Amino acid sequence: MHSPPHVSPGSLVRIFLLTVAALVAVPLLPADARAQAPWQIPAPSDTVYEVRLGDGSVIYGRIAEVDAERVVLTTVGGGRLEVERSQIREVRPAAGRVVEGEYWNEDPGGTRLFFTATGRSLKEGESYIGTYVVVLPFGALGLTDRITIAGGAPILFGEFEPLYLAPKVQIVRSPTAQVSVGTLAFLFDGETVGIAYGVGTFGSADEALSLGVGFFYAGDEVADEPAFMFGGETRVNRRVKLITENYILPDRVGTILSGGIRVIGDRFATEVAVVGAVGDGDTGCCLPIINFSYALGKR
Repeated sequence: MHSPPHVSPGSLVRIFLLTVAALVAVPLLPADARAQAPWQIPAPSDTVYEVRLGDGSVIYGRIAEVDAERVVLTTVGGGRLEVERSQIREVRPAAGRVVEGEYWNEDPGGTRLFFTATGRSLKEGESYIGTYVVVLPFGALGLTDRITIAGGAPILFGEFEPLYLAPKVQIVRSPTAQVSVGTLAFLFDGETVGIAYGVGTFGSADEALSLGVGFFYAGDEVADEPAFMFGGETRVNRRVKLITENYILPDRVGTILSGGIRVIGDRFATEVAVVGAVGDGDTGCCLPIINFSYALGKR
Protein backbone atom coordinates (compact mmCIF):
# COMPACT_ATOMS: atom_id res chain seq x y z
CA MET A 1 0.00 0.00 0.00
CA HIS A 2 1.12 3.51 -0.76
CA SER A 3 1.27 6.01 2.09
CA PRO A 4 -0.77 9.20 1.62
CA PRO A 5 1.17 12.08 0.08
CA HIS A 6 2.76 14.50 2.54
CA VAL A 7 1.56 18.09 2.30
CA SER A 8 4.12 20.50 3.71
CA PRO A 9 3.23 23.75 5.48
CA GLY A 10 4.92 25.56 2.57
CA SER A 11 2.49 23.93 0.13
CA LEU A 12 -0.44 24.93 2.32
CA VAL A 13 0.85 28.50 2.32
CA ARG A 14 0.97 28.56 -1.48
CA ILE A 15 -2.56 27.13 -1.69
CA PHE A 16 -3.80 29.80 0.72
CA LEU A 17 -2.11 32.63 -1.20
CA LEU A 18 -3.58 31.41 -4.50
CA THR A 19 -7.02 31.31 -2.87
CA VAL A 20 -6.63 34.89 -1.64
CA ALA A 21 -5.51 35.97 -5.11
CA ALA A 22 -8.65 34.43 -6.59
CA LEU A 23 -10.82 36.24 -4.04
CA VAL A 24 -9.20 39.54 -4.95
CA ALA A 25 -9.21 39.15 -8.71
CA VAL A 26 -12.94 39.23 -9.50
CA PRO A 27 -13.96 42.21 -7.29
CA LEU A 28 -11.09 44.29 -8.67
CA LEU A 29 -11.82 43.69 -12.35
CA PRO A 30 -12.94 46.75 -14.31
CA ALA A 31 -16.69 47.12 -14.41
CA ASP A 32 -16.90 46.36 -18.12
CA ALA A 33 -14.93 43.12 -17.64
CA ARG A 34 -17.60 41.62 -15.39
CA ALA A 35 -20.81 40.18 -16.77
CA GLN A 36 -23.59 42.34 -15.37
CA ALA A 37 -27.22 42.59 -16.31
CA PRO A 38 -28.59 46.10 -16.80
CA TRP A 39 -29.50 47.54 -13.42
CA GLN A 40 -33.17 47.60 -12.58
CA ILE A 41 -33.92 50.84 -10.76
CA PRO A 42 -36.18 50.23 -7.74
CA ALA A 43 -39.44 52.10 -7.42
CA PRO A 44 -39.53 55.25 -5.27
CA SER A 45 -39.55 54.44 -1.54
CA ASP A 46 -38.09 55.45 1.84
CA THR A 47 -35.27 52.90 1.50
CA VAL A 48 -31.76 54.37 1.48
CA TYR A 49 -29.75 53.07 -1.50
CA GLU A 50 -26.08 53.05 -2.40
CA VAL A 51 -25.90 54.29 -6.01
CA ARG A 52 -22.55 53.80 -7.75
CA LEU A 53 -21.88 55.75 -10.92
CA GLY A 54 -19.65 54.90 -13.87
CA ASP A 55 -17.03 57.45 -12.79
CA GLY A 56 -16.60 55.67 -9.43
CA SER A 57 -18.53 58.17 -7.31
CA VAL A 58 -21.11 56.96 -4.79
CA ILE A 59 -24.41 58.58 -3.81
CA TYR A 60 -26.43 57.60 -0.74
CA GLY A 61 -30.07 58.55 -0.93
CA ARG A 62 -33.70 57.64 -1.50
CA ILE A 63 -35.20 57.22 -4.96
CA ALA A 64 -37.79 59.96 -5.50
CA GLU A 65 -38.61 59.66 -9.22
CA VAL A 66 -37.79 57.25 -12.05
CA ASP A 67 -38.42 57.48 -15.78
CA ALA A 68 -36.85 56.05 -18.93
CA GLU A 69 -33.99 58.55 -19.01
CA ARG A 70 -33.30 59.74 -15.49
CA VAL A 71 -33.45 58.98 -11.77
CA VAL A 72 -34.12 61.65 -9.16
CA LEU A 73 -32.52 61.01 -5.75
CA THR A 74 -33.11 62.66 -2.40
CA THR A 75 -29.73 62.53 -0.62
CA VAL A 76 -29.47 61.68 3.08
CA GLY A 77 -28.64 65.33 3.70
CA GLY A 78 -31.93 66.46 2.14
CA GLY A 79 -30.63 67.58 -1.26
CA ARG A 80 -32.19 66.66 -4.59
CA LEU A 81 -30.05 65.17 -7.35
CA GLU A 82 -30.92 64.15 -10.91
CA VAL A 83 -28.85 61.38 -12.53
CA GLU A 84 -29.04 59.94 -16.04
CA ARG A 85 -29.81 56.21 -16.00
CA SER A 86 -26.89 55.55 -18.35
CA GLN A 87 -24.50 56.88 -15.67
CA ILE A 88 -25.61 54.35 -13.05
CA ARG A 89 -23.39 51.29 -12.66
CA GLU A 90 -24.96 49.70 -9.56
CA VAL A 91 -27.86 50.20 -7.15
CA ARG A 92 -28.26 48.31 -3.89
CA PRO A 93 -29.74 48.89 -0.43
CA ALA A 94 -27.23 50.72 1.74
CA ALA A 95 -25.68 48.55 4.47
CA GLY A 96 -25.06 51.48 6.83
CA ARG A 97 -27.48 53.90 8.44
CA VAL A 98 -28.36 57.57 8.54
CA VAL A 99 -27.44 59.49 11.71
CA GLU A 100 -28.68 63.08 11.96
CA GLY A 101 -28.65 63.54 8.19
CA GLU A 102 -25.23 61.91 7.75
CA TYR A 103 -24.64 58.46 6.24
CA TRP A 104 -22.51 56.13 8.39
CA ASN A 105 -20.90 53.26 6.48
CA GLU A 106 -21.12 49.77 7.93
CA ASP A 107 -17.91 48.94 9.79
CA PRO A 108 -15.98 46.72 7.31
CA GLY A 109 -14.00 45.18 10.21
CA GLY A 110 -16.90 44.31 12.50
CA THR A 111 -16.15 40.57 12.61
CA ARG A 112 -12.99 41.20 14.65
CA LEU A 113 -11.48 43.65 17.14
CA PHE A 114 -7.77 44.30 16.51
CA PHE A 115 -6.77 40.65 16.21
CA THR A 116 -9.36 38.41 17.81
CA ALA A 117 -12.72 37.42 16.36
CA THR A 118 -16.00 38.83 17.58
CA GLY A 119 -19.21 36.81 17.69
CA ARG A 120 -20.28 38.37 14.38
CA SER A 121 -19.97 36.50 11.09
CA LEU A 122 -19.40 37.52 7.48
CA LYS A 123 -22.35 37.07 5.15
CA GLU A 124 -22.11 34.47 2.42
CA GLY A 125 -19.79 35.70 -0.32
CA GLU A 126 -18.35 38.59 1.71
CA SER A 127 -14.59 38.65 2.15
CA TYR A 128 -11.71 40.88 3.16
CA ILE A 129 -7.93 41.01 2.96
CA GLY A 130 -5.46 42.98 5.03
CA THR A 131 -2.29 43.04 7.09
CA TYR A 132 -1.58 42.94 10.80
CA VAL A 133 1.37 45.20 11.71
CA VAL A 134 2.20 45.46 7.97
CA VAL A 135 4.09 42.13 7.64
CA LEU A 136 1.29 39.70 8.60
CA PRO A 137 -1.15 39.41 5.66
CA PHE A 138 -4.52 37.76 6.20
CA GLY A 139 -7.80 37.12 4.42
CA ALA A 140 -11.30 35.89 5.31
CA LEU A 141 -14.33 34.61 3.40
CA GLY A 142 -17.95 34.02 4.39
CA LEU A 143 -18.72 30.49 3.18
CA THR A 144 -22.30 30.87 4.44
CA ASP A 145 -24.01 33.50 6.58
CA ARG A 146 -22.80 31.59 9.65
CA ILE A 147 -19.48 30.01 8.60
CA THR A 148 -16.35 32.14 8.12
CA ILE A 149 -12.87 30.89 7.20
CA ALA A 150 -9.81 33.10 7.73
CA GLY A 151 -6.09 32.58 7.36
CA GLY A 152 -2.74 34.17 6.77
CA ALA A 153 1.03 33.89 7.04
CA PRO A 154 3.83 36.33 7.91
CA ILE A 155 6.16 37.85 5.33
CA LEU A 156 9.50 37.53 7.11
CA PHE A 157 12.93 36.95 5.53
CA GLY A 158 11.33 35.66 2.32
CA GLU A 159 9.36 32.96 4.13
CA PHE A 160 5.59 32.52 4.50
CA GLU A 161 5.51 30.45 7.68
CA PRO A 162 3.89 29.64 9.98
CA LEU A 163 0.57 29.48 8.18
CA TYR A 164 -2.49 30.01 10.32
CA LEU A 165 -6.09 29.00 9.66
CA ALA A 166 -9.09 30.28 11.59
CA PRO A 167 -12.51 28.74 10.85
CA LYS A 168 -15.46 30.14 12.83
CA VAL A 169 -19.10 29.04 13.12
CA GLN A 170 -21.82 31.34 14.43
CA ILE A 171 -24.28 29.48 16.68
CA VAL A 172 -26.40 32.35 18.04
CA ARG A 173 -27.62 35.41 16.14
CA SER A 174 -30.02 38.10 17.32
CA PRO A 175 -30.13 41.90 16.98
CA THR A 176 -28.24 42.32 20.27
CA ALA A 177 -26.25 39.08 20.69
CA GLN A 178 -24.03 37.00 18.40
CA VAL A 179 -22.09 33.95 19.63
CA SER A 180 -19.52 31.94 17.67
CA VAL A 181 -17.10 29.07 18.22
CA GLY A 182 -13.90 28.52 16.33
CA THR A 183 -10.20 27.78 16.40
CA LEU A 184 -6.98 29.60 15.54
CA ALA A 185 -4.46 26.99 14.35
CA PHE A 186 -0.80 27.61 13.43
CA LEU A 187 0.92 25.05 11.17
CA PHE A 188 4.71 24.85 11.03
CA ASP A 189 7.37 22.11 10.84
CA GLY A 190 4.66 19.47 10.70
CA GLU A 191 3.18 20.61 14.02
CA THR A 192 -0.12 22.28 14.89
CA VAL A 193 -0.62 24.60 17.84
CA GLY A 194 -3.42 27.01 18.55
CA ILE A 195 -6.45 27.85 20.61
CA ALA A 196 -10.05 26.62 20.49
CA TYR A 197 -12.47 29.29 21.64
CA GLY A 198 -15.97 30.61 22.04
CA VAL A 199 -16.82 34.31 21.83
CA GLY A 200 -19.96 36.35 22.31
CA THR A 201 -20.61 39.93 21.19
CA PHE A 202 -23.42 41.81 22.93
CA GLY A 203 -24.82 45.15 21.82
CA SER A 204 -25.19 46.95 18.51
CA ALA A 205 -22.89 47.30 15.51
CA ASP A 206 -21.66 50.62 16.94
CA GLU A 207 -21.46 49.83 20.68
CA ALA A 208 -20.74 46.33 21.89
CA LEU A 209 -18.95 44.21 24.49
CA SER A 210 -17.18 41.00 23.44
CA LEU A 211 -16.31 38.19 25.89
CA GLY A 212 -14.38 35.05 25.00
CA VAL A 213 -12.85 31.94 26.57
CA GLY A 214 -10.38 29.56 24.96
CA PHE A 215 -8.02 26.66 25.56
CA PHE A 216 -4.54 26.46 24.06
CA TYR A 217 -3.50 23.18 22.44
CA ALA A 218 -0.41 21.63 20.85
CA GLY A 219 -1.09 18.54 18.80
CA ASP A 220 -3.34 16.32 20.95
CA GLU A 221 -2.47 18.09 24.21
CA VAL A 222 -4.89 20.69 25.59
CA ALA A 223 -4.10 23.16 28.37
CA ASP A 224 -5.88 22.62 31.70
CA GLU A 225 -6.56 26.29 32.33
CA PRO A 226 -8.49 28.61 30.02
CA ALA A 227 -7.52 32.02 28.66
CA PHE A 228 -10.07 34.83 28.77
CA MET A 229 -10.66 37.73 26.40
CA PHE A 230 -12.68 40.86 27.04
CA GLY A 231 -13.03 43.69 24.58
CA GLY A 232 -15.27 46.55 23.61
CA GLU A 233 -16.02 48.99 20.82
CA THR A 234 -17.86 52.28 20.59
CA ARG A 235 -18.32 54.42 17.50
CA VAL A 236 -17.86 58.11 18.18
CA ASN A 237 -18.58 59.48 14.71
CA ARG A 238 -18.95 58.52 11.07
CA ARG A 239 -15.29 57.58 10.65
CA VAL A 240 -13.90 56.62 14.07
CA LYS A 241 -14.54 53.70 16.41
CA LEU A 242 -12.73 53.26 19.76
CA ILE A 243 -11.65 49.67 20.44
CA THR A 244 -10.06 47.76 23.31
CA GLU A 245 -8.94 44.11 23.27
CA ASN A 246 -7.54 42.41 26.38
CA TYR A 247 -6.49 38.94 27.55
CA ILE A 248 -6.02 37.13 30.84
CA LEU A 249 -3.63 34.26 30.06
CA PRO A 250 -3.53 30.89 31.91
CA ASP A 251 -0.90 29.63 34.37
CA ARG A 252 -0.41 33.11 35.79
CA VAL A 253 1.39 34.16 32.63
CA GLY A 254 -0.10 37.62 32.84
CA THR A 255 -2.46 40.06 31.22
CA ILE A 256 -2.29 41.73 27.81
CA LEU A 257 -4.04 45.08 27.39
CA SER A 258 -4.62 47.13 24.23
CA GLY A 259 -6.56 50.17 23.12
CA GLY A 260 -6.84 52.36 20.05
CA ILE A 261 -9.01 53.41 17.14
CA ARG A 262 -10.37 52.09 13.87
CA VAL A 263 -10.75 54.59 11.02
CA ILE A 264 -13.73 53.46 8.92
CA GLY A 265 -13.98 53.98 5.19
CA ASP A 266 -16.29 52.62 2.53
CA ARG A 267 -14.25 49.43 2.16
CA PHE A 268 -10.95 50.31 3.84
CA ALA A 269 -10.36 50.19 7.59
CA THR A 270 -7.21 51.28 9.40
CA GLU A 271 -6.47 50.48 13.04
CA VAL A 272 -3.91 52.21 15.23
CA ALA A 273 -3.38 51.03 18.79
CA VAL A 274 -0.89 50.38 21.57
CA VAL A 275 -0.36 47.10 23.43
CA GLY A 276 0.97 46.55 26.94
CA ALA A 277 1.52 43.52 29.18
CA VAL A 278 1.49 42.87 32.94
CA GLY A 279 2.88 39.72 34.55
CA ASP A 280 4.98 38.50 37.50
CA GLY A 281 5.38 42.02 38.77
CA ASP A 282 6.72 43.30 35.44
CA THR A 283 5.02 45.76 33.11
CA GLY A 284 5.73 46.29 29.44
CA CYS A 285 4.41 49.26 27.50
CA CYS A 286 3.79 50.39 24.89
CA LEU A 287 4.06 48.47 21.62
CA PRO A 288 2.43 50.33 18.72
CA ILE A 289 0.43 48.36 16.15
CA ILE A 290 -1.16 49.35 12.86
CA ASN A 291 -3.48 47.17 10.77
CA PHE A 292 -5.07 47.63 7.36
CA SER A 293 -8.00 45.79 5.76
CA TYR A 294 -10.06 46.02 2.59
CA ALA A 295 -13.56 44.53 2.28
CA LEU A 296 -14.48 42.60 -0.86
CA GLY A 297 -17.77 41.16 -2.07
CA LYS A 298 -19.96 43.42 0.06
CA ARG A 299 -23.68 43.08 -0.66
